[in-house]
Amino acid sequence: MRTAIVSDLHLGSAYGEDLLHAPEIRQVLLDEIEGAERVVLLGDAIELRERPLAPILELARPFFEDLGKTMSGRQVLLVPGNHDHRLAEPLLEELALAGVPLGLEHRGEPRGGTLARIAGWLGEAELAVAYPGVWLREDVYATHGHYMDCHMSLPRLECLAAAAMMRGFGAPPQSATPEDYERVLRPIYGLSFGFAQSGLARKAARPSERAWRTLATPAGGNGRLRRRATRAALAAGIPTGMWALNRLLDAEFSADISAASITQSGVDAATELARRLQVGAVQMITGHTHRGGPRTDEATWELPGGGSLHNTGSWVFSSAFHHPGRPPNSYWPGTVTWIEDDSPPRRVQLLQNHQYKQLTGILGAG
Repeated sequence: MRTAIVSDLHLGSAYGEDLLHAPEIRQVLLDEIEGAERVVLLGDAIELRERPLAPILELARPFFEDLGKTMSGRQVLLVPGNHDHRLAEPLLEELALAGVPLGLEHRGEPRGGTLARIAGWLGEAELAVAYPGVWLREDVYATHGHYMDCHMSLPRLECLAAAAMMRGFGAPPQSATPEDYERVLRPIYGLSFGFAQSGLARKAARPSERAWRTLATPAGGNGRLRRRATRAALAAGIPTGMWALNRLLDAEFSADISAASITQSGVDAATELARRLQVGAVQMITGHTHRGGPRTDEATWELPGGGSLHNTGSWVFSSAFHHPGRPPNSYWPGTVTWIEDDSPPRRVQLLQNHQYKQLTGILGAG
């Protein structure tokens, strides 16, 4: 089945970074996937952690209505991630009531108010939900990748929260199941969703991104910039004493936040996740990190058992990862991963010819 995969749309972002809110960008994606037999929304399709539910859904509505027209008579498969984990809750409740342990793939109908509303917007397209991942072929497994936060060496706030949970209640075992990861992460997601519904989320959200941006800027000999970086790190709760942090959480976070280190942290975490979940010799496709790859100039991201890792990138334009005058990098948005009947996953970059000013102008107009 010819399948198009897109990840990390973050529709309704309170920070205005979701490019697909713009009709002209939305049309670029719809034109690309028009010939798909199935579309997979591989996690974080909707940003449910920054604002209350009702306004977020209204902001996401135009995308789903347009997607439904394009995919009429065909399937849209939604795989929740960490930012829209709430969409997995009806399925998780069904499994719990039936006494069925959470495996690598479970599918459900769009039950519940939010999912039913999305299904209505999709019109003649058929909506289904899969969690925590989906087998697209016998040798292709796709999951958002949020379980990687249990293994990341990058001290992002969500990874710190996961480390704290594992310090208190135990890490997923060497031979793990999705239930082991849910035990660690599900309480964090529930708390984040609750903050959003209370209206407190925007006051507490994303201090880390400001810190990463400042810390990642080459400081040279500029003492003022270094002081700003330190203040940003402290404001974000990113400790300068990494040794003390690691000792406190029994973790192995790295103080290296270079682009190469961030990339390697994601690849290593996905590799460890695949090993513990024992996905086998497959092509595993993730999103979550927003870093598409591997690029054509990079070596294959190999997985235990002979498989390989692919990241499908995002549709989010965040100035923390892009700079004026520089060519598109691995975090450049606008990617689709195609799965055909027997060929390897193929990633298409649809916005490579869009310039920095053009995308920031689109976001500013929104």
